[in-house]
Amino acid sequence: MDKVGVLVVSKCLSAPGIIETFSRSGYRPEFYVVERQANPLSVSKAKVHATVPDLNITAVAKFAKKHAARLSFGLTDTEDFITAGGRDLVEMESGVPMLCVTSKYAVEKSKADQRTLFQELFRDANPRYAIIDPAKEKSEASAVRKLKRFAAGLSEPVIKPDAPARGAGVGVWGQEFSNESGMVSFFRNVYSKGRVVVEERIEGEESSFQAFSDGRHFVVAPQTRDYKRALDDNKGKLTGGMGSYRDREPHLPFVRPSEWESIVSQEEDAFRRWKGRGSNPELRGIVLYDALMHTGKGFKILERNSRGGNTEQLCLFSTFQDDPVDVYFRMSEGLLKGIRFSNRASVVTCAVPLSYGVAGAEPRADEKLDLAAANALQKRAGGPLIYPMDLTQRDHAVYLGTSRSVAVVGTGDSLENARRASLSGVDALKGPVRSRRDIASGRDVSKSVAHMRALRRGVSA
Repeated sequence: MDKVGVLVVSKCLSAPGIIETFSRSGYRPEFYVVERQANPLSVSKAKVHATVPDLNITAVAKFAKKHAARLSFGLTDTEDFITAGGRDLVEMESGVPMLCVTSKYAVEKSKADQRTLFQELFRDANPRYAIIDPAKEKSEASAVRKLKRFAAGLSEPVIKPDAPARGAGVGVWGQEFSNESGMVSFFRNVYSKGRVVVEERIEGEESSFQAFSDGRHFVVAPQTRDYKRALDDNKGKLTGGMGSYRDREPHLPFVRPSEWESIVSQEEDAFRRWKGRGSNPELRGIVLYDALMHTGKGFKILERNSRGGNTEQLCLFSTFQDDPVDVYFRMSEGLLKGIRFSNRASVVTCAVPLSYGVAGAEPRADEKLDLAAANALQKRAGGPLIYPMDLTQRDHAVYLGTSRSVAVVGTGDSLENARRASLSGVDALKGPVRSRRDIASGRDVSKSVAHMRALRRGVSA
């Protein structure tokens, strides 16, 4: 069997988990990794490793061209690479097929454009919204008046910057502000940087919908739940994800099978209209990661990304039954008609620096993290999987960054067993890190189930 070379463009988010998953393939792939820092897992697994702190696509394309003869395909964990046209340039310069969408379909680069797209694809699932554009307003005062007029018709407005901010910069009524003056102050700060999307806050339970494609076929993955706030009970700042879970079933515990079938049907129909007739090779990879809000009367779509969720896709890769390299070969060849996932539950818990997501806290420099005890647990049957994220290996030691440090994945025959495995790995980490303790907890899942029952009866929280 010829060697399978895999290019990995990494921001040290989910890529180390992807590398570890692919390393268990029967193809025994070799990894050519270009990433923003020397992640300890990536360094240990890479055939060739390069550090490009800003991950500029010109440097990435040069790296791909240098090793093109040994590369079968490329993967990435960062939308920054995708939105900047990374696939477009790498394929043009090196001929290496990147299994992600082209920049044309990277809709996360503009939340305003997303809302316009959803109005075409998901009109009934698109929350009420307004786009306030500095280029079209006479003054900031006129923009504020427009905000007030639109917000007056909403019970709880949400303010989002047009450019992606991974949760940062998003203001939610009742959390970041709770009166008109606070809303206006928050809006002015966001408006000073460009277009603003104002939309109604939807009461419900959130989930993540992810799907793979080869440009023709649409393969739906099991539904996952993301935890976006820094602290237990969904308190604290929006962080971009503190963990996630998937249940044994394809859908989450608080979603009825009939509701799941309706979501899948609508997503499939929207994808067919989005891609156009026949095969669209610009749409391949994990083509969408939709944040959905489930209400008592169907779902609303909150946003879309053109790569897997940073923790959510680890739930998927940890429960792959197919050989991951074979899956991606089928994807590149237009033969991806399905992917087999196990019926095991999966829980991801992120360990983060003590300052992460804490208002007023300043990150400390040069703090070390000892992974030895946690890594040892991986060798035990049923042990957790330890995936370094924002860590840097330097002088035989591992140092914390300022973002999520380690993703710990537990799998099991129930959510609770998967959760316990995940937390055992977090607890084995030695250093100044913390985590949420309520991810996939029985109490949290029960609250979601009860909330959805009330919403279906027309009772608001």
